[in-house]
Amino acid sequence: MQGVKTKTAGSDLRKEDSAQYEGMPLKLIDSTLEVVGQVGLENLTIRKVSEHAGVSVGLVHHHFANKDSLVYKTFVYLIRRTREQLTAGRRGITDPVERMKFTADMCFSDDVMSPGVANVWPHMWSSSSHNQEVQRLCAAFSRRLRSNFTHDLRQAGCAPAIANIHAIQAMALVHGLWIEYRVAGAISIDEALGVFHGVIDSATGQIWKLNMSQPSRQTQ
Repeated sequence: MQGVKTKTAGSDLRKEDSAQYEGMPLKLIDSTLEVVGQVGLENLTIRKVSEHAGVSVGLVHHHFANKDSLVYKTFVYLIRRTREQLTAGRRGITDPVERMKFTADMCFSDDVMSPGVANVWPHMWSSSSHNQEVQRLCAAFSRRLRSNFTHDLRQAGCAPAIANIHAIQAMALVHGLWIEYRVAGAISIDEALGVFHGVIDSATGQIWKLNMSQPSRQTQ
């Protein structure tokens, strides 16, 4: 049953009415992200969103029944936007290793790291432990990310079973490095991306290929 529910969530995400993320609804979601960046999600209120957007509280309620609805739609919007950016960016990259690096780099982009967005992502993942709708949303996004990594690893020459293992490792690494950089502040963004790129190079043999392409110092 869980598998059926998650599949339905992925279909719903693809079929979500785009009009919900245009015009006034989009303006209110953008205001929500701005307010969250200033006061945190735990202190978010409909009134604060209305004041930031310069509209009445009633207008906010016209588009979003309550705070929970606004927050959930913000979750959906962020995942839709990230997915669309990944799809558009990956489409123009032919090298599978570079596509994997781009996928990881997207998770550390200025857009994702803006105060509001960066505060919302951890709440979304933590909410999935007690909110079934959010859990299905996160699961659908994770499956898409894993599928991208698996596809790239297969194209880079990894056997199917190895590609699957490396894809899981890549996902875990992205999440872990994001927490270490954005939440714990224990590493720099250059260190985070450097570690991920190095692991991908190692998994696909790119370091060996790079070394082989360099002229030997002994022959210089």
